[in-house]
Amino acid sequence: MIENERLEEQAVRLTKLERLREDGTDCFASTSKRSHMTREVLLNFEQLEADKTFVTVAGRIKTRRTHGAMTFLDLEDGSGQIQVALKMDHVGDASYTKFNELIDGADFIEVHGLCFVTKRGEKTIDCDEWKLLTKALLPLPEKWHGLTDTEVRYRKRYLDLIANKEVRDIFAKRSLIVKKIREVMDAHDFMEVETPILQTIAGGASARPFTTHHNTLDIDLYLRIAPELYLKRLIVGGFERVYEIARCFRNEGISFQHNPEFTQIEFYWAYASYEDLMKIMQELIHETVSAVTDGRMEVTRDEVVLNFGGTFPVRDFFALVKDRTSIDLDLENTEEKLRAAIISRKLPMKLDDVIGYGELVDSLYKEFVRPHIIQPTFVIDYPAQMKPLAKRKIAEPNKAAAIQLVVQGIEVINAYYYEQNDPIVQEQVFAEEQKTKERGAESAMSSDEDFIEALKHGMPPTAGFGMGIDRLCSLLLGTHSIKEVILFPTMRPEDRGQEIKKTKNQENKNAI
Repeated sequence: MIENERLEEQAVRLTKLERLREDGTDCFASTSKRSHMTREVLLNFEQLEADKTFVTVAGRIKTRRTHGAMTFLDLEDGSGQIQVALKMDHVGDASYTKFNELIDGADFIEVHGLCFVTKRGEKTIDCDEWKLLTKALLPLPEKWHGLTDTEVRYRKRYLDLIANKEVRDIFAKRSLIVKKIREVMDAHDFMEVETPILQTIAGGASARPFTTHHNTLDIDLYLRIAPELYLKRLIVGGFERVYEIARCFRNEGISFQHNPEFTQIEFYWAYASYEDLMKIMQELIHETVSAVTDGRMEVTRDEVVLNFGGTFPVRDFFALVKDRTSIDLDLENTEEKLRAAIISRKLPMKLDDVIGYGELVDSLYKEFVRPHIIQPTFVIDYPAQMKPLAKRKIAEPNKAAAIQLVVQGIEVINAYYYEQNDPIVQEQVFAEEQKTKERGAESAMSSDEDFIEALKHGMPPTAGFGMGIDRLCSLLLGTHSIKEVILFPTMRPEDRGQEIKKTKNQENKNAI
């Protein structure tokens, strides 16, 4: 029924469009003579009113209310909303009649007039003349009882932004978070760079890549899963502090924590210590939280209050696993031993598709440990097999010099306080990863010979960091799903024919 109403509304608007064109009206204007944003008018209203200053505002008609010879409009632009009064004795009979007969909600118009306050005390523009800027051929979502269907909101984000102010606020704050990240990095003398998205080898993380084909070169390429190996090449080349806010792609599942394309920041810092890395990670989180909470260090998400203030606690990975599962990873240090320990303890987890010790530990951790970490916590020193690009700790060679920030069961930061800079060891690790890949582990890393060659030219001691911006925004803005903080999340293509069929079937049921 709703689809039919929408189509009927479109037909009515198309008829109005033709009538407007017949009298010479440009229904899709190229320019506007706007003098003020609505927010400017409201902030300076008293002065504009006292000086009898004419203002010209432009925006979308959100609502309208007609009372005989007067029509009130709510006009919205990118800065806010203001009321407009259209009076027949001010604009003339012909102009007033044309407006009421041919102009609809959702149309964009330009209004010229003086400021005044209504008897009810509402700041209003008294329209002296108006001009159509854009004729909307479909109605606003509010006409159909608001836009609340989640799939429609994600698929047609433009309607979501029109209908739901809080959604616009989320993306304004996301922009603020990214801006603050850049400010922190720039303040620490990091240089922002850009590295290839199309790569001949999908490296820098353990993930299944997307593939594509370059016709002219006749080669298959991968969409990057991470910028890490190229950023490290820049450290080899002599840049000591580099970062990239990178769009990355992983051909994996979609969930409230995952989208196939996502945004992350990675930085690499030559000669940085463990303490340097910890300090800048804390600063990045504190600054971004403060930016969206007006200085408060608490955020509420899923009815849980998350406290980002102070110094975050540090927990050892091995100890966390032992506390939650009673498995001692120092003892269960091979794939066969760990698999047997999981089975003997009757831990409910799927093992059939898990290949390799690192992936097995990762699955155990994600299933039984990470979901229980609620408040911001640094988890350190992971099993070396889980981190192919990190160095091992000197005193404990079974552990990687790795740090993750976990909040409410979500990995926000993945960092290495010792990046692997030994080309011989890195080549051996890549060879082990290749063996795991040959066993069927699609997310295992491939060997990158060019990267190994770069390391052979020498990379100084380096610390590295990666943070998912979508996940961070979801946490700080209190949304359950990262789709709420991605303007256009990945969706299955809409089957319009199927939707029309559903609508007709529903109409037939209603008729029966």
